[in-house]
Amino acid sequence: MFFIIMNRFFHQGRPWYYALFAGAYGTVWYLFKLGGIPKPGVALLSTAIDLFFSLSALIITVEILVPRGIYKKAYRTFGFLYFLVVLIAGSAIIFLQLKLFGYGFGDYGKNMIRYKEHFFYWFWSDLVFGSYFLVSFISLGGIAIRLAFDRLVTANRMETLEKEKSQATLEILKNQINPHFLFNALNTIYYKIDRDNPSARSMVEQFSSLLRYQLYECDRPEVEIEKELRSIANYIELQKERVSKSMIIIYDIGKEIKDLFIAPFILMPIVENCFKHVSQCTEHDNFIKIHGSLEDGWLCFKTVNTTSSRGKEGSSGIGLSNITKRLELVYPGSYRLETSDQGGIFDLRLKIHMQ
Repeated sequence: MFFIIMNRFFHQGRPWYYALFAGAYGTVWYLFKLGGIPKPGVALLSTAIDLFFSLSALIITVEILVPRGIYKKAYRTFGFLYFLVVLIAGSAIIFLQLKLFGYGFGDYGKNMIRYKEHFFYWFWSDLVFGSYFLVSFISLGGIAIRLAFDRLVTANRMETLEKEKSQATLEILKNQINPHFLFNALNTIYYKIDRDNPSARSMVEQFSSLLRYQLYECDRPEVEIEKELRSIANYIELQKERVSKSMIIIYDIGKEIKDLFIAPFILMPIVENCFKHVSQCTEHDNFIKIHGSLEDGWLCFKTVNTTSSRGKEGSSGIGLSNITKRLELVYPGSYRLETSDQGGIFDLRLKIHMQ
């Protein structure tokens, strides 16, 4: 979880926003401090204390508490943790500011006698109330900006999805064949095949199952992962009839992932990519290995295949680019996709966090 948060944090360039805020806020706050602290060095240290803990509370609140609290509708947890953040950051500021000026909590009574109303006002109004208010004000402002920013991002993403969906629908309509005609034609072909040719009949059944999944299942936001895996298995069986009999194909899917739901056609293009770019060399073994499992709430899907020098360029080209784009649209910030292409071996590892 920490990896995801930090990955998105740096990927989206937010450190620059915090750096700009820290520079502007620190400058203004330092000039303000000089009005009450005549020593520039002491004023600078006092400003640094306020800046460090206020900025820390801001980053923790905006980057961790908001996504894990407000966005998960865990409002009580968010409220409790936010209170702790403000309490800890504000208390740290109070303690360090007292140390900076040579005071301690045990010196309160002595200072009240010595400085009277002036110390009382400075301690309770400027230091105690001011510190907690400063941390609260900055972090609450960050929450408001984060919520507004994410709402804009979501709106833009939804607009992009609608445009792509409309384009995809248009392409489907342009290339559509009446499904009933298609399945009737396949049934006719199936019954025309001699019963002594079970391999051909099996291929027609597998192809029909593939089409049925694409036509009737893939229009939903999510499907049972078993359907996606069954479609992949049918696709692999069809491909076995095309590739060399000597090719090693291993398809290993753990039983623990059978009850999951996934966006349709997320895994299939990855498998298609393996068969598209697998090597067909006679000098060495050619293989495709596909493995799926569930690990700590992550769906792990791994493919490894041999590649030839001719297919190397395409092994991570347009196909995987489209896969990455779709993953970013469907599972933003909740997936990891890593590939490597070395020594004629193409390795792909996809992890999707299952909500």
